[in-house]
Amino acid sequence: MVSRPLARARLLAQGLVAQRWSTPAEAVGAFGLMQGQETTVFSSVALRTGGDIDAVRVSLDAGELVRSYPMRGTVFLGLASEMRWMTELLAKPGPDQLAARAAKEGVTPAHVEEIGRTVVTEGPVDSRGYQRIVASVVPSPTSAAVYRSRQYLLTSGVLAYVGAAQRLGPAPAAPGLEEAFNGDRQAAVDEVVRRYVNTRGPVTEADVRWWSKLPAREVRTALSQLPEADGYFLPIDDLPATPASSFRRPLLLPAFDEYILGYKDRLFAMTGTTHEHVAPGNMGVFRKTVVIDGVVRATWQGAGGRLNVADIAGVPKYAQPGIERAFRAYPFA
Repeated sequence: MVSRPLARARLLAQGLVAQRWSTPAEAVGAFGLMQGQETTVFSSVALRTGGDIDAVRVSLDAGELVRSYPMRGTVFLGLASEMRWMTELLAKPGPDQLAARAAKEGVTPAHVEEIGRTVVTEGPVDSRGYQRIVASVVPSPTSAAVYRSRQYLLTSGVLAYVGAAQRLGPAPAAPGLEEAFNGDRQAAVDEVVRRYVNTRGPVTEADVRWWSKLPAREVRTALSQLPEADGYFLPIDDLPATPASSFRRPLLLPAFDEYILGYKDRLFAMTGTTHEHVAPGNMGVFRKTVVIDGVVRATWQGAGGRLNVADIAGVPKYAQPGIERAFRAYPFA
């Protein structure tokens, strides 16, 4: 059921209506990890740091931010300095499973090692460059062989998507779980859960477990240290005081934004009918959304610099000018 109070609270925690972070690295570090299937995640970061997409590109080129496969077999954006320990904690499937899957596609451990070594030597490389390297090592590789080898090299910390161009290159040096937390796994879980709650809260235990895929016992131990009310765990930071008018300002969000993908149940912000339009068939494809007072009212496209809005849940008349302004100011990645 759509819940405007919950939606408003989450918009505030996410820094979408009152800026909480000054730099891209500060915002991404606060979130821990952000959905990064598409490079539109850079727009998500900019929307939470004053709207400057150039600052995000600078942070990427400086090596502060990288994309990789730290969890759920999905690409996420995170701090380069933390990607290794987070991946060791959260990755499912892990490197051993991924190596076995690559082997089924004809990519042996020796092949993977050589591919990684070549990319590190020649890189960063784009997708075609990576395919060329794989083909130089693996006889007649399939597309699955290319994908599996790349996924293994990203998850095992050999490679990462680096720079504003997001090419595959050597993963920046970073501490693993043992070094970062002296082998204290629960301390690492506590940190991940705290950041999730602090930037998405109020959230339920089910949200945390769904998002992290961590064992229930570890999640509950971490949550026991956080404030809770009526079954929801709350941010521990003091959030900015925000007038109601700020929530009514229309937001244009990219397709894979954390406001939509950060929760197990998305119906706090939209009806079931709206969700079907935003994520047709719930097959992992998402449309860009127009959010007004926490509620998804429409989807949008901006190809060729022209705004096209599909009103699916009743866009208020007062919001029309604000939607146009949001489009003109949108930080396209």
